[in-house]
Amino acid sequence: MSIISWDEFRRQQQGEYELTITPDELRIGDFIVRVDTLDGVPPITPRGQRVESFDQKQLFQRHCKRVVIDLQRCLNRRTSGTEASLSSAGALPRLTGKLDALRNSEITATRLVEAWQVYRRLSLVAQAQILSFHRHGHIDVADAKDAVEELLEAVPDHLACLIWFTHIKEPSRYAFQHGLNTALLTAGLAHAAGWTGKVAETLVLAALTHDLGMMRISLQTLRKKDALSAAERDHIRLHTRMGHELLAQNDGLPDAVASVALYHHEQADGRGYPEGLTREGIPAMARLVSVISAYQAMTTPRFHHGAMSHQQALGELWKLRGKQFDEEAVDAFSKFLGWAPPGTLMRLADGRRAVALHAVDGQRRPLVRLLHHRGEEFVFGVEIDLNDGPVSAGADGQGVVLLADGSGGVKHRELTRKLPPALAPHTAGTADESSPTQPRRERRQRPRVDAPRGTRILVVDDSRTIRESLRHMLEQSGYRIHLAESGEQGLELAERERPDLIILDIILPDISGFRALRRLRKHPGTRDLPVIMISGNSGAVEKFFLQRVGADDFIQKPFGRFEAFSAIERLIRAGALGRRLAG
Repeated sequence: MSIISWDEFRRQQQGEYELTITPDELRIGDFIVRVDTLDGVPPITPRGQRVESFDQKQLFQRHCKRVVIDLQRCLNRRTSGTEASLSSAGALPRLTGKLDALRNSEITATRLVEAWQVYRRLSLVAQAQILSFHRHGHIDVADAKDAVEELLEAVPDHLACLIWFTHIKEPSRYAFQHGLNTALLTAGLAHAAGWTGKVAETLVLAALTHDLGMMRISLQTLRKKDALSAAERDHIRLHTRMGHELLAQNDGLPDAVASVALYHHEQADGRGYPEGLTREGIPAMARLVSVISAYQAMTTPRFHHGAMSHQQALGELWKLRGKQFDEEAVDAFSKFLGWAPPGTLMRLADGRRAVALHAVDGQRRPLVRLLHHRGEEFVFGVEIDLNDGPVSAGADGQGVVLLADGSGGVKHRELTRKLPPALAPHTAGTADESSPTQPRRERRQRPRVDAPRGTRILVVDDSRTIRESLRHMLEQSGYRIHLAESGEQGLELAERERPDLIILDIILPDISGFRALRRLRKHPGTRDLPVIMISGNSGAVEKFFLQRVGADDFIQKPFGRFEAFSAIERLIRAGALGRRLAG
């Protein structure tokens, strides 16, 4: 499946939208326009045919190479019974209590480093979801659930740190950061509300995936800076149905998750989409995620608008409560975040710039760190307690002004990297181990060591270019290469050929590299095979991540001979592969 272009959308508006899929992608209820058969004779008359049973689906799978479906009719195929079921999905307990957990959470150097590992893990999963959804229309449900469970376990001790990370926002990474940050904020609010178990897990998983349907919308339309036309707005509104439709095809995903994707743009006054539901008809999870998602969008710089400050975004939510947004959800979310949550940029009454750390003894105003402009960077200054008074109100009475993320060129990713040594100055000399930074590639100080000629290497990647590039460079060194283009094919070859090393892509067309690796580690014949994972996401290089998923090493795309052979050499020096001196 591919992203819907603007031309494709116009054809859809004319009733001519068609999508070509393989028979294995068919679902009961799909509306078939025509087929391309294996033997030239259709098993049944396909034109205008809706797949009504599993037996019909199997007929098409046996006899057809490709099937053309009408996507619009597929998206609109739900019965009234299904609608009622979805509307009732995603129930939540009442949002009660003080919701003041964030006021009692503190940022320390140790907690920040620990929380960073959780953040990077969830970030990697969010990016993998985006790529997989874009390419194949599905996600790795088990991996997403694992990441959400890990996040919820970390929240009680690392809440302030995780909220700090939600200020890391880059326009070029909006696609996955939006779901990621929405999930972090949702997990924090769920903890503050006392929600645990399946309720919290399902809610956070829904927040992480709620906007995946945007991956099927034209980038040209999403990045347009001018006002959208009515037709373009209708085009974008398709993302809720597409997100729901594709998420519903993922086995093991709770119905409430797909329900949130479908209904998160409904409005309390009935003016939302796709169905114009009023508050009573909108699932509670969708009402809550809608508020948090809107806050995230408003406080993030986009192609068509700048970022609002925390104060401005909350003001907008309050202005629209009872109309666009659920009143109870807005009230609870505002109480949870408070006046200036961790990571909020501000200008003090005396003109100095600062960033919020955490509350002090549960008070309303936080402890902050001054920011000093040094060259093109910002560095941390001393801590100031805003509850002390003098810096909170100037002679002009204006006091502290909250600023939008990114104001004045401040980059939160850089602040995050510098914060641990600033909080614990004695660790500054060991920043590579104690702070959330990316490892640096060391210069070669000794001759390269290779594995013996004839070493068998299995390369699993859906990109023909990468498969052939690796084959070419590895065969030149005398290695025997096996190639697989999917996870299942790779697992079959691994069991049959028993290679000495596997190079495994994270994003694959059937199962993810994470799932394939877990299955390798569970099988007695393959559990000890060294595995090098490859991905375009640099977060996977972190030792924490490699140990957790069971990989032995990592190559980041794009890569060349140096990166590939360096990874192999590291395994040799670690004793995972035999060695020979490079000739």
